[in-house]
Amino acid sequence: MSETGGPHTLPFRYDRADFLALAKLGRPRIVGWLFKLAWVLFALAALLIALCMLNGSTRVLPYAFALLALLVVYLLLHRFGYDISAWALDRMARRSDILREQTFTVAADCFRAESSRGKTEVRWSAVPRIVEDDTRVFVYSTRHQAFIVPERAFATRADFDAFAAAAKHHWERHHRL
Repeated sequence: MSETGGPHTLPFRYDRADFLALAKLGRPRIVGWLFKLAWVLFALAALLIALCMLNGSTRVLPYAFALLALLVVYLLLHRFGYDISAWALDRMARRSDILREQTFTVAADCFRAESSRGKTEVRWSAVPRIVEDDTRVFVYSTRHQAFIVPERAFATRADFDAFAAAAKHHWERHHRL
């Protein structure tokens, strides 16, 4: 317990895995549908090129190479898109000098983040959402920015679960319909 009486983390630093988890969580649902649509369009274009080539047309060869190049780029983006986002988040964090040791505290009226740069308090009424996965809690300060609270910032899994439960409890208390 901290001096304010709420659950708190041990001092920790973000790492690339935290940014990767945030990138996966922040991906809009429509992106998955767009990738499926792209597969259909690639298949259709490949079929049309194949039909033209079977009919003896050589005019489609430049399109075949362009389609192959686009397919390679598409596959790379599909496979490494999260990693690229995590790299960008990590780079931004390094440039902004926010990769310092920090602690988070759940208080009755706010979520508190403290580091050597200072202290930030976000009232629960201003937190748009809280998301929990197996190893992290994401406390959003805006629609697209979140404090990432990893399980490794706690001495035990029970401490992590207590922190997550307290954060959800206080958030729900301030967001009743």
